[in-house]
Amino acid sequence: MAQIFTECEKFGFDILDDEIYHNDVKLGEVGQTHGGWWFTCAADETQQRIPCDSALDAMWWLSMVDTSLVTESTPEYLQCRSLEQLTTEELQQLLDAEAAYCEQLLDLLFEQLTAQDWQRLREYGPVAA
Repeated sequence: MAQIFTECEKFGFDILDDEIYHNDVKLGEVGQTHGGWWFTCAADETQQRIPCDSALDAMWWLSMVDTSLVTESTPEYLQCRSLEQLTTEELQQLLDAEAAYCEQLLDLLFEQLTAQDWQRLREYGPVAA
């Protein structure tokens, strides 16, 4: 817990009820089970534990979550309907919103990468589909 607290301070995050917050927005949780580090993203409805290398690594990934990115939210009724129920126009609206969100997320990610981050990415190489 001390490591998590130390890393939270570095990133300017707060710990409330064992959850990580930034500016009163819940980012997720970080923990260690059987010697392995993990984190969850609050935005992920499944709350799946994602393995990582350290508390620092977990905080770095949580720092990539920026809830202010979505300026134009997708109408909720589109998110709750199956794809078969959407009209062509509604489907296009949903796809456009998702594409814009992904572009904003990638822009933010690339702006924040350090030389060390780029080196780690190069070590992993291209991902095969």
